[in-house]
Amino acid sequence: MIPSYIPYLDLQPHNKRFAQQDLKTFKEIHATGKLIGGEWVNKFENAYASYCGASHCIGTANGLDALTIILKAEVALGNLPEKAKIVVPAHTYIATFLSILHAGMQPVPVDVEELTLTAQVLRQVDQSYDAIIAVDIYGKLVDDEVYAYAREKSIPIYCDTAQSHGAVNDRGVKSGNLARASAFSFYPTKNLGALGDAGAITTSDEDLAITCRSIANYGRSSRFVNDLVGINSRLDPLQAGFLINRLPQLDTDNQRRVEIAKFYIKHLQNNKVRLPSEHFIKNNVVHVFPVYVGDRKLFVDHLDQEGIGTSVHYEVPPHQQKALKQWNHLRFPVTEKLHRTEVSLPCHPLMTLEHLQKVVQAVNAY
Repeated sequence: MIPSYIPYLDLQPHNKRFAQQDLKTFKEIHATGKLIGGEWVNKFENAYASYCGASHCIGTANGLDALTIILKAEVALGNLPEKAKIVVPAHTYIATFLSILHAGMQPVPVDVEELTLTAQVLRQVDQSYDAIIAVDIYGKLVDDEVYAYAREKSIPIYCDTAQSHGAVNDRGVKSGNLARASAFSFYPTKNLGALGDAGAITTSDEDLAITCRSIANYGRSSRFVNDLVGINSRLDPLQAGFLINRLPQLDTDNQRRVEIAKFYIKHLQNNKVRLPSEHFIKNNVVHVFPVYVGDRKLFVDHLDQEGIGTSVHYEVPPHQQKALKQWNHLRFPVTEKLHRTEVSLPCHPLMTLEHLQKVVQAVNAY
């Protein structure tokens, strides 16, 4: 039976799949009395590093902290100057910009081509900069040419992988093992989501891993010795345990997301609704499936009346936010159009054929 309303995302049935495992995990962690760090965090870090193909994983409290810590660690190691200038795509969530600012650095926003940062965009940057942060927006990996450009120019490149858990490039390399270091968020709505805030850093550079781990734990080198000005941003053992339970299901869930995206691209047919290109599916785990419309409110209201929930990623780009007023004067036409017209359709692994058909029918009737 077709449900009367299809929410954009309902986390309860997603997490219900793991309820028995989670309860068992909770009891085991509770019994250890070890509620900070410990074997559960170590177990997840080892498992996720192995999953990504990276040498190291450092758990953090959230994805924003993960990216900030990477940048702070690079300064501590002498790999980036203080107040470094960091190229960052304007088409991202504000957290990417905030990480740069929290590290005491300067964002250098640039526009995107179609969706993501490209080497062509980087070639057109008309000022000097010290590093690049790529963003795997909506779950789509930034093209390999961006990493090749960074290598060619000997520019450090990091990646905001908050939405691309499990994505793989054409060479079989996974998200989390493409940049010098990557920052993941495990916010509950992510493809790999915890039951609260959580994050991680992955890297194959041992010195960077050691420094990141120290900064995340007050800058400690041992219990009572602090060598660096650190912060308190540690992955909780409970969240680590819950993530361990979900990691084996990630690839299957991602495959289903891609299948749903392909279904939408094949069956959505409405000249008033622009779809992402076929290239969108490539190297993508489809954290978000976007469509673009001229009148977002009218379209969202229509789908709501038809029993379809939606979301927006994101209504206001970072450079137009009041919090970042020093960049309000800048103009990035592609980014601004994406943010002005984007609507996210339901796209999660528990959607049935009946769900998809109802969404298609509603969109095509707009």
